[in-house]
Amino acid sequence: MAKLLEKIMPSEKANDAKGSLGSTRKSLNSNLKDIIQLLGVLLGMIAFAAILSKGVFIQPINLYNILTQNCILLVVSLGQLLIIITKGIDLSVGMIVGFSSVLIVLTQDFGSVLPILFALGAVIVIGIASGCLVHYAKLPAFVVTLAMSQIVYSIGKVIGGGAAVYSGFNGSPISPGLLSLYTDGIFGIQYPLIITLVCIIAISLYLKTSIGHFTYTIGGNQKTAYLSGVPIARVKITAYIIAGLLACIGGMLFVARVGLGDPQAGDALTMDSIAAVTVGGASLSGGAGTVVGTIIGVLILGVLNNILNLLNVPPAIQPAIKGGLILLAVYLNSRKISER
Repeated sequence: MAKLLEKIMPSEKANDAKGSLGSTRKSLNSNLKDIIQLLGVLLGMIAFAAILSKGVFIQPINLYNILTQNCILLVVSLGQLLIIITKGIDLSVGMIVGFSSVLIVLTQDFGSVLPILFALGAVIVIGIASGCLVHYAKLPAFVVTLAMSQIVYSIGKVIGGGAAVYSGFNGSPISPGLLSLYTDGIFGIQYPLIITLVCIIAISLYLKTSIGHFTYTIGGNQKTAYLSGVPIARVKITAYIIAGLLACIGGMLFVARVGLGDPQAGDALTMDSIAAVTVGGASLSGGAGTVVGTIIGVLILGVLNNILNLLNVPPAIQPAIKGGLILLAVYLNSRKISER
């Protein structure tokens, strides 16, 4: 009799499994639709830029340059993505890029590898501090990271003597190996692209792990996540640590690209990373966002910068246009969520 009832009336677990499967399929279809729409926008912008430049824009060398020029932004945006998925926001990533660049240059007396390790260690401490303040002190993420950005910026200015730095404390020049990082490569592919690809793969794999799934769960509904036994503190603190590490890698690439350390190196990167992630489909309400969408968002910003330059838009006005783009992306995401 019990077996007959099980066949006629599916168990609660079976119903839950079906509901979960249906929800997953719906989410995948929605993400695919969003990505296709983003690709359409990107291709439309590329076509517009090609017309403006009379075909120069779509030359392979120019498209390749756009990719390399936006490597730092993409690496930093991957970290911003993790924070936004948790329903937070990190206003310190740009300043961490600058701080890391200064620390890497000033410690060149210790060789080419140790300076990078010093910087990575420092940003891990920053990430732990930010994550703990957000979770345990219950402070808003934007307040914590805004304060942290000013602290990190001040430290960078003090240890760097208030200006850009070109050598170590004892006058050691920047390692030739580090400087060649932005120009050399393997099989014709420059190292910045390879490093960026490694970061993309790493974050993609991270989001597929249990802690990665917990990141989405916390952003979607933290109370439910808590009741389900999700280790909220560990997930949040890990997200801030990873965001800091990626910003540090951005600082390393900055030093390799321009040959100096500057506490203001990442001034524009904070807003640009938020723009890239939101344009890429992530929701500031948390629980949504993809690596592919972030990549497309960065490329859209890169193409937009080129279009603005082609149109001779003054640099002072360009940030306002990006700000408008963030507002538009947030508005469209909010409508999309409400419709679902």
